[in-house]
Parts: sequence; C-alpha cells; structure tokens
Amino acid sequence: MKYILIAFAILVIAYVGYEYVRTTRLARVGAKLVTEARPYIKAEGTQSMLVLGDSTAVGVGASAGEFTVAGRLADALYASVVNFAKSGAVTADLAGQLAHAERTHYDLMLIQIGANDIIHFNSVDTTTRELDDFLQTATEKSDHIVLLTGGRVGNAPFFPQLFGWLWTNHAARLRAGFMATAAKYGVAYVDLFATPDPMGADPARYYARDGLHLTNDGYGFWFSEVTKTIEKKWPDL
Repeated sequence: MKYILIAFAILVIAYVGYEYVRTTRLARVGAKLVTEARPYIKAEGTQSMLVLGDSTAVGVGASAGEFTVAGRLADALYASVVNFAKSGAVTADLAGQLAHAERTHYDLMLIQIGANDIIHFNSVDTTTRELDDFLQTATEKSDHIVLLTGGRVGNAPFFPQLFGWLWTNHAARLRAGFMATAAKYGVAYVDLFATPDPMGADPARYYARDGLHLTNDGYGFWFSEVTKTIEKKWPDL
C-alpha cells in the first residue's frame, strides 16, 4: 500500500508539473496575441455600433479585425463601429468603457464579457449585480443590446483536461445570472452554452495558438450564433 501511495503521489506531481509548464507556455503565447491585437473600428456606416468587453471583443486571435464578431457584424449591417473593449476586462469594467462613448444613442451595442470572470472564478452574485448596474445605464444608450459570453469555457485546450469541468460549471452558474439579467432589460443574450459546440471536435480550427482565444473560424461560429439571436429578437434590424 505504501508503494502504491508513493507511486500515486509521483504521478500527481508529474501531472501538475506538466500542466504548469504547458499552461505557462500557452499563457506566454496568449500574451503575445494580446499585444498584436487591436479593437476593430470602422468610420463609415448607415447604422452605428458600440462594442464593449474583453479580449474576445477586441478580437484577439483573429488574423484581422474584419474576421472578429464586431467586424463581421459591421459588414452585415453596414454599421460604423467604435470599440472600447480591452483585453483582460471583467464585467466590473464595462461602466468605465461605456463612459468613453460620445454619442447619446447607438443603433446596436455589442457586449462580449464574462470570460475573465469565469476564468478567475469571480463571484457569480457580484458579477451579476455588476451587469445589472451596467445595463441600467447601457439601455439609455441603445434599444438593441447584444450580450455574448463564453459557453463551455472549460473545453478550451488551454485548461487541464481533468479539471476543465470546474470552469465549465462556473460558466453555467454565471450563465443563469446573465440570462435573467438580460431578460430583465430586454437584452438579446447569445446562449453559446446551450448551442452544440463544434470547437471541441476540431480545436486546431477554432482555437488560436494559446488554446484559449479564437481563430477566424472560431469568431465566425460565434458570429453565426449572434446573427441567429438578432434575427429572432429583432427581425427588422
């Protein structure tokens, strides 16, 4: 029994060491992707769009801004885009980003947030309250607000396979709070969690080199879910 426990301890230590080295390397790759990315903006358009959020709203991992969710949506709606998203942002940062918006009204507001709250296991209750407080103000700026957050976050290759369920479980709990809050304010919530996820079956296609952010195809999948949600809630937009 003693030797079994020793062998088990060695395996655990080896696994932890392997994951530490692997995730540290991927984090460095991710940091490089962040420094290379710039929020997508567009001056021309018959409609106006405001983009707020985290690195997914910046479009980290995409080869060009046109392939991000914001870029694709701007093309589909022929909308001008101002984008105050910032990598690393959490829900509490949305109010500060909104404060930079100069117009009194936008035809569409795209919010991509929540991933970092999930990754860092931020309190679900606190994060939901932060979203509620933000939407009270945001709804004065736009009648069409789209809220997009990560689905089964723990499935991303960045996370250790044995423990990815911890992040996915936290994402499920945050999803419930976000959905209820979005419904309260008439916000269109893009429910990636309930959508069949093609990313896990082909991670090399959908995930960027850091195993966390998305590729052009990854953002393309998200965009398709955004358009479905918009068409269902506002068919005339």
